[in-house]
Amino acid sequence: MEDAAPPSALLLLPAPTSFTRSSLGTACGPTLSCLLPSVAKSVKGTKDIARLDVAVVLPEFINIKDTPRAILFAQTQTLLTELYTLLCLIAVEHGVELDFPGGVDVRIFMLEAIREAPETSVDYTFSGPLIDMATLVASRARIYDPIFSIESEEGEHILQAFLKLHSVLPNPSPPNVRRMIGGTSIATPSQKSDARQAATEPLHPPPPHHSVIVGGTFDHLHIGHKLLLTATALVLSPSPSPSPISNRLITIGITGDELLVNKKFASEVESWDVRQQKTADFLESIFAFPTASSSSRRSETISEPGPNGHVVRVTFLSATSGSTTTINYTRISDPYGPTIADENISALVISQETRAGGKAVNDKRREKGWAELEVFEVDVLDASPRLEDDDMGGPRKETFESKISSTEIRRRLAEMRVK
Repeated sequence: MEDAAPPSALLLLPAPTSFTRSSLGTACGPTLSCLLPSVAKSVKGTKDIARLDVAVVLPEFINIKDTPRAILFAQTQTLLTELYTLLCLIAVEHGVELDFPGGVDVRIFMLEAIREAPETSVDYTFSGPLIDMATLVASRARIYDPIFSIESEEGEHILQAFLKLHSVLPNPSPPNVRRMIGGTSIATPSQKSDARQAATEPLHPPPPHHSVIVGGTFDHLHIGHKLLLTATALVLSPSPSPSPISNRLITIGITGDELLVNKKFASEVESWDVRQQKTADFLESIFAFPTASSSSRRSETISEPGPNGHVVRVTFLSATSGSTTTINYTRISDPYGPTIADENISALVISQETRAGGKAVNDKRREKGWAELEVFEVDVLDASPRLEDDDMGGPRKETFESKISSTEIRRRLAEMRVK
């Protein structure tokens, strides 16, 4: 019998008021520099990958209630990009593998600021990766061991909110809590003012999006993929209750095997089924899908003739609101996928590297007389601003890029098989 996978760890991480790399490095760097090597040590020398979920508690000026998620996209994707970049830099510095045997699988989602008296009661079920503490505890608290907290007044406030909610779970057992060193979070009055102004809703807010699409190969899922998938989930707006829109849809286009035969180290490319399963595991983990109830999850495989006809469809039913969230994992066999087959899709998430693809999609939709998709662009993970004055800049950047490249992961796996 194979050994059981190591349990997942959870870090409750307060976010500073500024999401610049320097601010996040000062506030979060010391914690992550201590924690990442410690988590990796538990699987060092094995083929296991340790799991670390990072729940970033947002500043109070970011209000996720009754807000089209598109308004918050710029801020939240910047926070994600810079935090994942910081994690890569720290991993390089400490020799920690990411998303590779003997390393750590880090997943980031965000929590609403802890408020003593919430203004309204909101059902955040299935509305990740922006949720509140109550939803996190109710859906996933039991899978975490240990739970890491920050040694600071704010960190303790967040931890006590977690423990209070945890204590009322059915048959609760005391969680294994470990406190970690924290950094320094400093914000000048002007920074606070700018941040609040950036979070203010515009006079003419964009429409909410209830059908969002993203595409990629998602081979050997790594931090670059995690950023793209999380950003896609950030665009999807929660369904207000009651609402005529009871179903939300995310479409994940995953490149078919036949289109990847010419990739470098093609023998190490994962099959479509494996890539779909790993993508689903990650995407579902950053939502607040209940882990204890399988009755709320329904999965079916659809195989229809023609391009893009193979779909693994997973639907989650909210027992509270009766609304559903559906994720279509579609096997892509052409450059457009469902973007020109489903008129109801309203938003497309891309990286800076695939900007031309977004334009091509909207050109095709205009030809069909359909509304264009609103395009949301995700920043590219890049270590270069931190490496300009580093004598080891060349090798260090090469190592950084190896942690966010499927090609590099395949190369290393191929080398491991030869040895």
